[in-house]
Amino acid sequence: MEPLIAVQNLTKFYGPFVALNGISFAVNAGEIVGLLGPNGAGKSTTLKILGGLLDATSGTVTIRGEPIAYCHRPKHCFVAAMLESNPLPSHLKVGEYLRFRAAMKGVRNVHVHVEKIMRLTGIPRGIRHRGLDSLSKGMRQRVGLADALLGDPELVILDEPTIGLDPSQIIKFRQLIASQRGKRTFIISSHILPEIEHLCDRFIIITSGNIVANGAIGELREKFFEERIFTVGVECDGSAIGRFKAQHAAFRVRDIFSDASAKKHQLSIILPAGDVDFFWRALLAEPGWKLLSIAEKSATLEEIFIRATEYADPEHTQWQ
Repeated sequence: MEPLIAVQNLTKFYGPFVALNGISFAVNAGEIVGLLGPNGAGKSTTLKILGGLLDATSGTVTIRGEPIAYCHRPKHCFVAAMLESNPLPSHLKVGEYLRFRAAMKGVRNVHVHVEKIMRLTGIPRGIRHRGLDSLSKGMRQRVGLADALLGDPELVILDEPTIGLDPSQIIKFRQLIASQRGKRTFIISSHILPEIEHLCDRFIIITSGNIVANGAIGELREKFFEERIFTVGVECDGSAIGRFKAQHAAFRVRDIFSDASAKKHQLSIILPAGDVDFFWRALLAEPGWKLLSIAEKSATLEEIFIRATEYADPEHTQWQ
C-alpha cells in the first residue's frame, strides 16, 4: 500500500548549518505519528516543509504520490497545520475568522461546515462573537485547531498543540485527536511526552537533523532497553536481601521501600539482557523471603527519548 506521505532524502541548510541531513520516512493514512526531538533537532523545519511553508534544500516530499507543492494549491488542500506560534488576527471575531478561513480553503456551505468544526473542537457558543484578542491561551489553541480541521484535510500537522492548556483541556484535546483516529492523519510535535505517549501510533525521533528512532513504543522499548526492570515485593529481614544481592551480582537490586516493623520491602531489580527464566527461578527459590508481588516496569516515552537522543549515533543512524 502506498503511504500517504513519503519523505525521501530531505535536507535543509541554513547557510552552513545543516538542519536536516537527508532524512527519510513514510506515514500511512490514518496514522497518528509523534515527531520528537530536542530543541534545534530539526522538528520545526520538517513540519514547515511538510506544511508547504518552507522549501527544502534537496530531497522530495510527496502526498499520495504528488509533490508537496501541488497539495497546497486551491481545491487540493490536503494538508493543514497549526504551528506553535498560532498567529491569529486580533481584529476579527472567532466566528468571522473561521468562516473567512473556510472560504479561503474553498469549503462549500461555509456556515454549516464551520458550525460542525466548532462543535467538534468544543468552541462554546458564548465566545463565537468575541474578538480573538480577548481569548485565553487555551481557547486560542482550540481556535487554531479548528482552523486546521476546516476543509477536512487528510493530513493535520500540530506543533506543540497543548501549550497553554490546563489539564482538563489537555484531556479533551487527546480525546478529540483519538476520535479522529483512522479518519485523518496527524503528525504531532510536543515536548510534553507523557501527553502523547498513549495517543500516537508511532514515534519518529530526530536529533541533529538525523532520524535516530522510528517505531511504535513497544518496538522502541525493545531497541533501546535490552534490560528489563521488575518491582518485587517481599516479606523478610534485611539479611535475606543482602544474601540475594551477593548470590546474584548480575542483578542490580535496590531496596526502594522498607517497613522494618512488618519486614516488608519493595525491591527494584534490573535484569540484564539474557535468560529471564534464570531470574524467575532465583526469585522463587530464595528461601529467606516470602514473595508478595511482582510487576514489570516498562520504559516510558521520556526514558526512550533520553536514551535515543543521548546514545544513538546520529552520524551513522537512519531509521526507515
